[in-house]
Amino acid sequence: MDFLMAVLPILIVLIGMLLFSRSGVFMSVVGWVFAGIVAWLYFKTPLSVVWGASIYGIVKAFAITFAVAFTMFMIFLMKETGALDEIVKTILSITKDKVQQTLFIGMGFGSLATSLGVVTPALFPPVFVALGFTPLAAVAISVLCYDPLTSFALLSIPITLPAHVAWGPFGIHPPGIRNLDHFIWSFTQHITVFLPVVSVGFAFMMLYFVGGWKSIKKHWVGGTVAGLVLSLTALLLAFTKIVPVEVIGIIAGLTTMVVSYYMYRKNGEGKVKFDTDFLRAASPWLFLFAFSLITNYPPVKKFLAQLPGNLEVLTIAGKHEDLNILAHVYFWILVSIIVSLPILKPNSQQLSKAFNTWIKSVWKPFIAYSLFFAVAFIMAWSGMDFVNGKLHPMANFKELNMDFIIGKTFADWFGSLYPLISPFLGLLGAFVGGSETASNVLFAKIQYGAVVSTVGAPAFMAIYGAHAVAGGIASAITPSKVTNAAALVGVKGKEEGELLKTLILPVLALTLFVGIMVQLIVLLSK
Repeated sequence: MDFLMAVLPILIVLIGMLLFSRSGVFMSVVGWVFAGIVAWLYFKTPLSVVWGASIYGIVKAFAITFAVAFTMFMIFLMKETGALDEIVKTILSITKDKVQQTLFIGMGFGSLATSLGVVTPALFPPVFVALGFTPLAAVAISVLCYDPLTSFALLSIPITLPAHVAWGPFGIHPPGIRNLDHFIWSFTQHITVFLPVVSVGFAFMMLYFVGGWKSIKKHWVGGTVAGLVLSLTALLLAFTKIVPVEVIGIIAGLTTMVVSYYMYRKNGEGKVKFDTDFLRAASPWLFLFAFSLITNYPPVKKFLAQLPGNLEVLTIAGKHEDLNILAHVYFWILVSIIVSLPILKPNSQQLSKAFNTWIKSVWKPFIAYSLFFAVAFIMAWSGMDFVNGKLHPMANFKELNMDFIIGKTFADWFGSLYPLISPFLGLLGAFVGGSETASNVLFAKIQYGAVVSTVGAPAFMAIYGAHAVAGGIASAITPSKVTNAAALVGVKGKEEGELLKTLILPVLALTLFVGIMVQLIVLLSK
């Protein structure tokens, strides 16, 4: 019964979207309400903690919600000024059909853009619609291309941030891991081991939305090549350590773009021509890429994070949260918009139309991301209380914490086969929290405890890598991302539900395959 109640908020969201075709934003509200009620009434969590967790979750989501919001405004502005049409014209000149466009943009450019901090569900749907894709296909590919590399989004924050939390505050020190840097590289390497299967799987899912099974049958070689180039480039860079973890996704995405371009180019067709009109149209993206590279250079990022001092530090539920505004990509998305205005030269009518469209659309993904983060923190803080203004576990924390109950139940059910099912925690965590990063942070200690009690601590890094990969796979069905993309092209709640019904089986199959792989890795390492 405890397990059923712990997973109830997740089940309600799934049922609402899959069976009743309700939108992600609606179900985020429902899921948040149910999570709060269950934590309060069933798991005896004080209301003050429930509210504190909700507020803290919403604040922690700022890095994503504001990135999405500003990216959406950038797209609407580019559309009104004709910049988007110019970019589409250039892409059409170097890609001859929807398959090449899918692999070039979806697998290559999508991974590159995601690695630099661009949220593709907030960026690509209008591009694919303008290229002639149906709105549903545009939404599907835009969501799918967010994570063929899973954990290398946002300059590898889903790897580096959880590693810092796990090694530091959580005190997770697996045998053989010497220090934080070693933890980060080991985590990265274990993630890339699974990517050849996952990346090819994502390529096939994209091809399916181009033309169904016929498209996969006809173009499986191209999809396989794109997926393997993307994943094997990341794997090679991870094991050779010749570049920082933060730029692995950028290089892998760029390499895939080049290979996809030359793979379909024949007799001089589709030569790249980047003229001044294209550079003007792409100026917001070019500025963003440049700012992302510069501001994520560690010394620069550290300087920017420290620059405002205590002015951006909030105290929420007894915890100090440094917003680090200048070090976050959303700030530089806004800067990119501002500095590109003299180049795009929008008139007052274009600015007004872009702003009005943005206001009508932005609130849906903003609410969805915020409340799914709130749900994640309600679950993580259940069974806790405030003591002298600070958050502490209650005496019977293990019997009352929703996350711990889910992890322990899986461990009790599967025992030595726990690695097989462990990736599904990553899938659930990312689905609820709307982010692999949140899943990797919130479930780190739960995974470690379950691993120690079933197959032993040495297996943790492999299982944690599988957990992270499954969290990336979850992006294909994460309601907040689907809602975000759907809002840009007018896809409604019923169509969102149809999209999830189509994607859920391959997502579960990929996650199961990752589980089989990590089970074999654990067995062979003994």
